[in-house]
Amino acid sequence: MSLRKVLFMFICSSALFVMIMGEEEKKVVIYTISIRALGELRNIENSYVEHLTSYVRALQKKVDTLQKYLLSVTHENLDSNMSRVQYVANPLNSLALMRRAHEDWPKWLSYIKDQEGIQQLDTLAAQMPNAVDMNEALMGMERIERFYDLRAFDMANGLVAGRHLDTRMLAPECLILADFMYNRSEYTRAAEWYRLAWNNLELPLNPVAREFYRPNPEEVRKRFLISRLHEGSIDQIKEYLDELEQDPSVPLVYLKPKRAATDIERGCRGDFPPPPQLVCRYNHTTTPFLRLAPLKEEEISRDPLIWLYHDVVYDSEIAELTANLTREEMSQGYTDNYTTTEKERIFHVKTFEGSGEKLDRDLVNRMADISGLLAGNHTHLARINYGLGSHFPEHADYSDIKANPELVEEGDRLITFLFYLTDVPLGGATIFPKVNLTIQPKKGSALFWYNIHNDWEPHLLTRHAVCPMIEGNRWILTKSLLAYDQMFVKLCYK
Repeated sequence: MSLRKVLFMFICSSALFVMIMGEEEKKVVIYTISIRALGELRNIENSYVEHLTSYVRALQKKVDTLQKYLLSVTHENLDSNMSRVQYVANPLNSLALMRRAHEDWPKWLSYIKDQEGIQQLDTLAAQMPNAVDMNEALMGMERIERFYDLRAFDMANGLVAGRHLDTRMLAPECLILADFMYNRSEYTRAAEWYRLAWNNLELPLNPVAREFYRPNPEEVRKRFLISRLHEGSIDQIKEYLDELEQDPSVPLVYLKPKRAATDIERGCRGDFPPPPQLVCRYNHTTTPFLRLAPLKEEEISRDPLIWLYHDVVYDSEIAELTANLTREEMSQGYTDNYTTTEKERIFHVKTFEGSGEKLDRDLVNRMADISGLLAGNHTHLARINYGLGSHFPEHADYSDIKANPELVEEGDRLITFLFYLTDVPLGGATIFPKVNLTIQPKKGSALFWYNIHNDWEPHLLTRHAVCPMIEGNRWILTKSLLAYDQMFVKLCYK
């Protein structure tokens, strides 16, 4: 096999993204783009709080000790009617003064400066998210609001897409989202969040929290007004200030026409018409093995041909594939140049290459049973975990070798396997906007479709996307098979 083919197979094993990055990008720790990484960040925060609690106890003990020492020094030596000269004229006092100054005070100074516990806090603080990661989190929240057409008031109060999340956002979170929307020229949406920040200013009742986190009310008021003026008129300033005092549950009026929803957004919101009821059956014909153990097959589209297979990945396999995988072992997944117009950071990914062990053999055989094609000698399945508001923009799995002649030797991506390893309560659906099709992830199921026609031309209707995650932990496996490798085994479908 040529080096070029090996490289292309490696790219196709991850199907839709670039897994290898420059050394500069590898050094950037990004938590937002996977739930697995965010879980690790939560553990880091818990450790930080534990160490900070221990440090506070140590400081309190140190303060108590210092207070006792000061009381003793004041009582024995300083609380006296003697002048300084009278005090040191006594040789016993002079000796005690010299001893304290020579021995005690340096020790106490060293005791005061001792920063035991700070090193651990510094180490944990170094692992905290950077500005890039914070921006990824804000983009995720912005996507959730925009794709699902949610109200800022509902989101701030924990009502997201009809589900109560039993939490609420305080003024600092509202303010940082407002600034993000403003910088994207989403002025009405920014004003909604500024108004929420204004109304939530009194929520952090703890005086320390108020000192550290409470935004400046006048600054919030000014930003709200500027946001409205960007799309409104200076003659309406009084009306805009009245809006700021309104109940934040009352939506602000868009001063410019609101952008129409895209097909992807409509699909994510559940606005597609119900799909036709096609065929559910037991597939027992693709391979001889299926005569003994047929697979549950659901035909969900005939143009393009898309099947959903149920109960094809088992809990024990899912645990083996995901349980011990850490963020450090995974790479940042990006969209690639063949399938999308812009490069985006979208998830964390790690390829399960397999080495002939039972799990490797079982998954290879299962892909062959589903497709009736040559699934290779090893799995080369990409394990992908999505994060806060993570999505995959509309893209194609085919590469269109006419437009990319460097891929002509191996052929285009013939089919795609997409295995769902977890249920996703809200968001994270796979969308085929050209055929009004939305598939919600279901644990243990798998999507399978052809990306190109019988004549190897790209099937344009297979363009698809992933809706932004709202709640849950989206784990998937994915792999594409190359067309020319299947030339003598693939049947022409109708």
